[in-house]
Amino acid sequence: MTTPAPGTAFLALDYVTYIVDNFSHDPSVAERAAHALAAARTAGLPVFYVVPQGMQEQIHPLLAPAEGDTVLTKTSFSAFATTDLRERLEAAGIGRIVVAGVATSGTVLSTTRWAVDIGLKVTVVADACDDPDPQVNALLLDESVAPKSWVGLWRVADVLPAAEIPELRP
Repeated sequence: MTTPAPGTAFLALDYVTYIVDNFSHDPSVAERAAHALAAARTAGLPVFYVVPQGMQEQIHPLLAPAEGDTVLTKTSFSAFATTDLRERLEAAGIGRIVVAGVATSGTVLSTTRWAVDIGLKVTVVADACDDPDPQVNALLLDESVAPKSWVGLWRVADVLPAAEIPELRP
């Protein structure tokens, strides 16, 4: 294991089997997310899962939490609104989060914007996010689809495939 990137954490959002199966247009997103998660662990990043209340036992098997990972439950779209995630990140000295999740138009968008609003730097793992509508997914993740749109995540965060994210490299 290498030394962790200073002040960076990996957030796995809503990767429960029901959501992956029903709110992504490409079920292989779980496999891509599992690769990003493995890279985060190899890099020594702390991992936080945030899932809907009552679904913490349904985390997708490809993305099962490891010992030492934190699992939080929420009752809103954002991972911050109804959890103590912000306090946990602050206590750990985290200033940057690497975000992956389903659905892009729900938890990923809400969490990313909230994180930016509270002063965190954010990188979205583009190939580990998905949405039920592939056009919405592309609009939110790919600047070339709608370069003048203000809704795109690339307006407020770095949006990159896992292989291009420095914090996920060994």
